[in-house]
Amino acid sequence: MKKLGAILCLSLIIVLLATSVSFASGLTLVSSFPEEGNSALTPQNVAIKLVFSEKIGDPASIKANAGLFSIVDEDGKPVEFEPLYNEEKYPNEVWLQITETLIQNTSYTVTVKEGLQSSSGNTLDEAIVLHFSTRNTEADSKGYMVLMAIMIAGMVVFTILDTKRKEKKESAEKATDQKVNPYKEAKRTGKSVEEIVARTEKQKAQAAKRKAKVARRKSAEEEVKEPSRPGVKRVKRPRTISELGYKAPQSFIDERIAREQAKQKAKEKAKQPQQRSKGSKQRQRKKK
Repeated sequence: MKKLGAILCLSLIIVLLATSVSFASGLTLVSSFPEEGNSALTPQNVAIKLVFSEKIGDPASIKANAGLFSIVDEDGKPVEFEPLYNEEKYPNEVWLQITETLIQNTSYTVTVKEGLQSSSGNTLDEAIVLHFSTRNTEADSKGYMVLMAIMIAGMVVFTILDTKRKEKKESAEKATDQKVNPYKEAKRTGKSVEEIVARTEKQKAQAAKRKAKVARRKSAEEEVKEPSRPGVKRVKRPRTISELGYKAPQSFIDERIAREQAKQKAKEKAKQPQQRSKGSKQRQRKKK
């Protein structure tokens, strides 16, 4: 009997140790958006998202929790909002959609009162208070204006520099096109005539290279812009069929030779009457 009692006591202890004991807890807030102390919200289209530990989206809970949410500004003025629920997709969430535009750079307080009830009957033990503030949109606008001014100034500076560079390039090309008197230039600069001539020739060669490069670019652009007909292929130069490894049929060659001979005979026949008429006129003149 003692052994049996010991076995029963040991079994009871094992069962008690293996069994998890749980205690019922009240409804709690899991997360929120915006979070506590957030100061980066824009004043337009603000919605407060509250996620709880239990389901609150059923019709009974919605009815029981009506009037337990509130939003006020820093002066205590209430802000109008509409609680939104979605029992199927987000059963544990409520969205407080603010229906008016908030004031910039202002603090607001969201309060969830004690007694908020879930679908299982658990309630909120203590009130929840969250704080957030809106952005200073005037400072943001000023910052955007400063950035815009910097971008415009940069564009103007780059445009001026590019224009000056083009003018300098054009003036250099014009200078190379103009005839330079090496003796006058040597006297003006104090350099030798040979140096002036070499520099002038170098500038002319560079200008010729630039012109050739521009001409090649323009011709390439024109070739690209030229429309192509369907079935017509573009080639670099005309080539004979023998270069491609083909040979013309002998019948085609014979036909072309016969056609050329016929043309030659027709030309000879056309010349014969003209020669006779000229000879008859000469004979008539001799007789006269």
